[in-house]
Amino acid sequence: MMTSDRAFGGGVTPSFTETLQPERLLRQLGASGGTGCFKVSVKEQQWFLYFDQGSLIYATHTIEPGDRFERHLRQLSHSVPALNRELRAQVRQQWEQANTPTPIYEYESLRWLLTQQVITLEQFSQLVKGLILEVLESFLYLRSGQHQLVPYGEVAIVSRFDPTRLIQQCKSRIQQWLSLGHKIVSPFQRPYFFGDPHLNLTPEQRQRLGSMLRGFSFRHLAVLLNQNEIALVRSLLPLIERGAVVVREPQSPFDLLPSFDTSLWQETTATVAEEGGDLSSGIFTTAVPNRTYRIVCIDDSPTMLNEIKRFLADDAFEVIALNDSVKALMEVMRLNPDLILLDVGMPNIDGYKFCKVIRNHERFKSVPIIMVTGNTGLIDRAKARLVGATDYMTKPFTQEELLRIVFRYLT
Repeated sequence: MMTSDRAFGGGVTPSFTETLQPERLLRQLGASGGTGCFKVSVKEQQWFLYFDQGSLIYATHTIEPGDRFERHLRQLSHSVPALNRELRAQVRQQWEQANTPTPIYEYESLRWLLTQQVITLEQFSQLVKGLILEVLESFLYLRSGQHQLVPYGEVAIVSRFDPTRLIQQCKSRIQQWLSLGHKIVSPFQRPYFFGDPHLNLTPEQRQRLGSMLRGFSFRHLAVLLNQNEIALVRSLLPLIERGAVVVREPQSPFDLLPSFDTSLWQETTATVAEEGGDLSSGIFTTAVPNRTYRIVCIDDSPTMLNEIKRFLADDAFEVIALNDSVKALMEVMRLNPDLILLDVGMPNIDGYKFCKVIRNHERFKSVPIIMVTGNTGLIDRAKARLVGATDYMTKPFTQEELLRIVFRYLT
């Protein structure tokens, strides 16, 4: 692995829409020693693959980059305790607030962890490689789009990866997904437990399944449980085959990602779904922190408060609803919550003022505060950040969206 500073340059390849052969293009860029950002646009989505002299140094795409970034940081946090929730939020805010023309700021945020000695060079390379492989997973299935090779600014190159080797590793991983059977077509499919009275499960196992399988995708579940995602799905296959666990399609915007199929191989992939899995493994044996998280919801709408309480009706959450922002200031101090859901448009003290006051208190410097609003503008998001909000959720939202944000900042 080499570390160097390089200004990416060269001519810009004309952009045009055509049938794509992603694997062939990547191999050609690697073999020719290509340098620059290989950018592919498919409708409103974009993929970015950063090359230096034929080596891949980073890759990303525009479909929920923040979610992907957080998942990989969190996965590493299981072996790097210093990469805790507060530090991950700090890193995430760095790249979200970066004013740079290309998505390479994700890479720079990871490099900051390296320079601060939070992670080692080996762990940095592990993170970057994992992110590249996930991006390639969808990139290899693109069939048409606009593409061009463009230069980009200076970046400190820490790790280099052989594109041919990464392609083989990615295809091998996709092959494992395909081996799970025709019902599994995406790691972002969402399993839900509906039960079966004839299943040989203990009450504790039934409760656990009902609690965990309610909106998280396979990929999110694997990070939450610190599990290998393929092993996790395989352990659920018997329940999926019997219909006790129903697999739903990926939630937007993950439904924009291509589904797995056998088009990357000439031969048809053999299914192992009939072999089933092991109910003694996976989701039943993974240790999950046994605690209840206190969530305070502040909104002047009783309907909204009731909806949030319904969405978060689970033993893992204690949800406290407050509809008066003035009284809520004192209540929050007393309740000491793990997370605050805060409506923006409230009378007397609006969400921005409320957030600013709370953040000035020493006890609430790192408590996640999620602003909830019907506004979607960038100015509103920027204002929320200025007063110390951790994140921003737009009404109306689904149960899956709410659970995903709780997953990100609490568990």
